[in-house]
Amino acid sequence: MPGLDEVLHYLNGIYLLLKQKQEGFGWLDLSWRGLMRSFWAFVWCLPALAVTWASWRLYYLSRMPAETQTGPGFFVKLAFVDMIGWLLPLALLAALARPLGYGKYLAVVVTTGNWLTVPLCYAFAVPFALTLVLPTSAPLAGLLIYAVLGASVMLQFRLVWMCVGKQTLLAAAMTAIYVLPPMIVGQELQRLLGTLPG
Repeated sequence: MPGLDEVLHYLNGIYLLLKQKQEGFGWLDLSWRGLMRSFWAFVWCLPALAVTWASWRLYYLSRMPAETQTGPGFFVKLAFVDMIGWLLPLALLAALARPLGYGKYLAVVVTTGNWLTVPLCYAFAVPFALTLVLPTSAPLAGLLIYAVLGASVMLQFRLVWMCVGKQTLLAAAMTAIYVLPPMIVGQELQRLLGTLPG
């Protein structure tokens, strides 16, 4: 598992790429080994995800009957939904790489996208943490979540755009794959798994 110094090194590369600086690629391990190691990013996201899961549990209980119980299985289900939300776009990107002709960019897009997820997860955790500390702040937290979502889409596009040689249409299509399927499938999975208040 990459240590903190290594992760910060990669995140500096991501930061440079988001500033449209090509030297950002030099800060990243874009080899096959680097691609595989980038999936450790999910582990680095776990503290932030735990905050969102705890907040979601309170939201869920507030909208369910008073006798509703949520044990460890509830958090396992949320972790499963988040894992699918992470892997589904990558599977779709891999499946469409050859038909759409962007195979040569795929490894770079996935590696950088995985590391970008780390700061984005912590940014999303902020409004959820706010609801844990101040339950009455839910309306403000909701606005912050939409703001972070909008910013994350723009940052994802900007990063992909750099990775595919600044091809705008291709970057937009790949960003849509990153954003839309997890939102649609995630909601359906939550409904099926019973983690969505009804």
